[in-house]
Formats: sequence, C-alpha cells, structure tokens
Amino acid sequence: MDRLSAVIVLVALTGCEEKSPGGDPPSRVNGAKTTPRKGATVEAFCDYAPPETAKPIVWPGMDGPAPASSTGWRWLNIWATWCKPCVEEMPRLVKWQSKLGKLDLTFVSVDESADDIAEHKKRHPDMPATLRLSDSKASETWFRQLGAGEATLPLHIFIDAQGRIRCVRSGSVTDGDLPMVEKLLAR
Repeated sequence: MDRLSAVIVLVALTGCEEKSPGGDPPSRVNGAKTTPRKGATVEAFCDYAPPETAKPIVWPGMDGPAPASSTGWRWLNIWATWCKPCVEEMPRLVKWQSKLGKLDLTFVSVDESADDIAEHKKRHPDMPATLRLSDSKASETWFRQLGAGEATLPLHIFIDAQGRIRCVRSGSVTDGDLPMVEKLLAR
C-alpha cells in the first residue's frame, strides 16, 4: 500500500469531521453554513418589514375583482398549483385563520391559466377559493412593488387595516411560525 492510500484509510477509520461546539458532527444534508435566526421577533420572521409609513398595496389585474378593503388584517398568500410547498401549506393557513380571529385570508395564484386551477381543484376539492393574476408574467413586477424582489413561492404578504404592507415573507410557513404571525397581527 502506498503512502497516499494509507493516509486515506487512516482518515476514513478515524474520521475527519469538524465537530460543532455542541460536539455533534455537522449535518450531511446542510452543506452550506447558515446564519442563526435573529431570535423570536416579527422582524426576523419577515424578509421585508416596511416602516409604519408603508405605502398601501396596489392590486394588479386579476381574473375577477380585486379584494374589497378589509377592516382588519389581510394575509395574502401568493401561490401556484405547481408549487408543492404552496399546496402543502394551504390547509395549515385555513386552520390558522380560524385560530387567529378577524383575518381576511386571500389566496392569489400566479398560474398561467384558469384551467390549471380548475384541474387542481378537481384533484383537491377542499382547496380554498383563489384569485388569479390575469397576466402571470406581471408577477415579477408586482413582487418588486410589494417589496419581495425575486421572492420564491409561496409568498406571504401581511396587510394592516389601513391597507399598508407590513410584512413580506418568502417561502413556506410551518407550525412553529404561528406565534410570530400572532405577534405580527397584534401590532
């Protein structure tokens, strides 16, 4: 056995994984270093939290009328039928709506056609009602206006009773996020 082969065997037998401060080896799944969350704050929950002087939401063209003004908070969930995390979290959001009290939960699809949504509804009859952008290509412009930039779906927009965008969050929400949503809505 040559010297290189011996070193490889020795490393394989003894292990060369970097130990974390807690003593556990780093995850093999998470190859990228991550930054710990800033703590349990609404600001940490939101990817973008405009100041108190945030501008009102501007609704894009939709198939059907834009939602009426709300007397309380509105949670806008932007989704698509081809987005698995979007579809998976819908029942959670509907369940949370009943827990959170006065909250208008509005779903807006970025699917290219109403037929896509109709087909999805056939496979998921319990799907909540949804609006659809009339021009799915306009979603990028709308996302920038919302403060979401190049966000990924699902996209969550929290709008206060005055119609101002107060929080933009890109990506799925989990059961562990409910306390942050409650804090946000209590503002």
